[in-house]
Amino acid sequence: MRILLLALIVGCAGHSSGSVDDVIGAGCAVDRDCANRCYTGPEFPGGFCSRSCTADADCPGDAVCATQAGGVCLFACPPMDCNALGAHWHCSDQDVVGGGKAAVCNGN
Repeated sequence: MRILLLALIVGCAGHSSGSVDDVIGAGCAVDRDCANRCYTGPEFPGGFCSRSCTADADCPGDAVCATQAGGVCLFACPPMDCNALGAHWHCSDQDVVGGGKAAVCNGN
């Protein structure tokens, strides 16, 4: 249990709510550009640093666990201005892990 808690704390270290950084939101080309994982492809224009998730609790406080890519933390909007992620990002309702929909920044 202590190792899991430490991994969660370290995994979100350095992320300030609403900021774009290598934990969540920064553009990327490969995993080493990010603190966790680089998501690429049409759903993630310019690449997107984030982390895999199975529930909202796996994500930083300003993100939710969307079903895209098998579960990925995406910024909730508002309050996040999706334009900060690039020209092809926008706010729309997407499916979330556990059911339902949430307004998130996405590239779809």
